[in-house]
Amino acid sequence: MELADKANFRDAMAHVGAAVNIITTDGPAGRAGFTASAVCSVTDTPPTLLVCLNRSASVWPVFS
Repeated sequence: MELADKANFRDAMAHVGAAVNIITTDGPAGRAGFTASAVCSVTDTPPTLLVCLNRSASVWPVFS
C-alpha cells in the first residue's frame, strides 16, 4: 500500500461510526471513567469484556 493510500485509509476509518461505551471504576485507586469505542465481549462465563485504554490516557493510573 502506498503512503497516499494509507493516509486515505486512515482518513476514511476516522469517519466510520462506532458504538461508544462508558467505562467506570470505583476501585482502590479511586473513581474514574472514560469513553471507549474499542470494546468487545470475550466470554459470558464469567461475564468478561476486553476494553482498550491507551497508556497515555489521564485515567490510565487509576485503571492499571
